[in-house]
Amino acid sequence: MALRAVVGATLLLAAAGCGNSTQLPEAPSSGGLTSGKVALSQTGNGAALVDQTTVAFSLDTSGSLVVRFNLISKAVTAQTITVRATLYDSRLSIIGDAQGGQINVPAGATVPVELNGPAPNGTIASALFEVTALSAPTPTVNGTPTPGTPAATTYPPGSTPTPT
Repeated sequence: MALRAVVGATLLLAAAGCGNSTQLPEAPSSGGLTSGKVALSQTGNGAALVDQTTVAFSLDTSGSLVVRFNLISKAVTAQTITVRATLYDSRLSIIGDAQGGQINVPAGATVPVELNGPAPNGTIASALFEVTALSAPTPTVNGTPTPGTPAATTYPPGSTPTPT
């Protein structure tokens, strides 16, 4: 009799668990991330080019967007480069974005870049890469920074900087 009561109570609880449930948002599936060939364009003040032949869009295991490509520096000195990709669907509506960059990119170098962002809200048909650069001074042997950048503040050993 006790076993019958336990089984009956278990079935009752299982039945009570059925019915209304809470739907949790899920990351979009990897299918349909892009619409075949994605139209790519570039803007910004960075002396660097996105190598369009290397651009790849994917979702990581968490469902976040990952954009990978090679960036070719056209600068004459090292620079820190930030990149923002704005993603559009076929109606030219913004469906997402991703950001990333590289620090101290040597002049003339080709470096891999990875941008990250939330999964897009649609199928990627085109992307605009905004490339922005900041001077990335590299001190010389005597400690003088790259021309055109302010010198670093140096404090004598044992002193404490005072906020201004």
